[in-house]
Amino acid sequence: MIIAALVAAALGASAPAWADDAPAPAAPVASAAPVASAPAPAARSTMRGGQPVELKAVDGWTLRAAWDPAQPGRPTAILLHGTGQRKEDWLVLTRALSTKGIGWLAIDLRGHGESRVSPSGEVLSWKKLNAKRDLNDYEDMTRDVEAGVGWLTGQGVPEETIGLIGAEVGGSVAIKYAAVHPKVPFVILLSPALSWREVPIVNAIRAYKNRPILMIHSEADRRSSKEAPLLYEFAKLSAGPQHATLIVVAQERGTRLLRANKGLTAQLVAWIDNPAPPAPAVSTAAVSGVAVGTAPASGGDAR
Repeated sequence: MIIAALVAAALGASAPAWADDAPAPAAPVASAAPVASAPAPAARSTMRGGQPVELKAVDGWTLRAAWDPAQPGRPTAILLHGTGQRKEDWLVLTRALSTKGIGWLAIDLRGHGESRVSPSGEVLSWKKLNAKRDLNDYEDMTRDVEAGVGWLTGQGVPEETIGLIGAEVGGSVAIKYAAVHPKVPFVILLSPALSWREVPIVNAIRAYKNRPILMIHSEADRRSSKEAPLLYEFAKLSAGPQHATLIVVAQERGTRLLRANKGLTAQLVAWIDNPAPPAPAVSTAAVSGVAVGTAPASGGDAR
């Protein structure tokens, strides 16, 4: 069961620039010629459907990622996984994005996946990362986003077309970066919380002005189900009610939301082209499996 919390209707809100040029579903562009100054691609990647690339963060971390370029006139999304995950956890979403011509860069964040060699040469897994208020490796992951944006712009991708999608602490990193980089056109947070891994985001949401933001959480997630609605209220005040959308689904957390809730992936991808919150349902008649004043997601993407 999917329950979409339809709040703060925004009739007449303008769609992003790329929406008018959206092509019919087609296979993504097979390749894109890198500029001469761009970092060399990584030797390999386990991510299906994406080209392997290597990123370099300003603090010395070497990061592995996978990239599928956007079709002309379409946006690109940087994908930031949760704690203990890796870029491959985005597979359900990357397939859907590619089908719609939306580009993506899925990053193995520092200490995760193939990005486990620190600047000192020490191999660090996510279990060894610091998550303290005064020493927090997760806070530093905004530098991983910076590296991704820099690499994409080096490939000729306009910065103002690069949105961010993050799960759990990846979402915290996404909004922290977007708050101080006004060219980020949209942010999507899967299972947001006030502070994953000691990365607080209330002030970041307050600083995120006049741009679309989508939050998704499940009823079964005891933490996010309590904290995401509060964050959503902050988002309505900062970004504006016409830019803030909240979707509530039945089960799971983070990237697993996309596999466990039928139709959610299609709804997320559609939101990128039309980020205005849908109008409230006119009828107050109860519908089986759907709460009054809400509407179900369309399509089916669970596997």
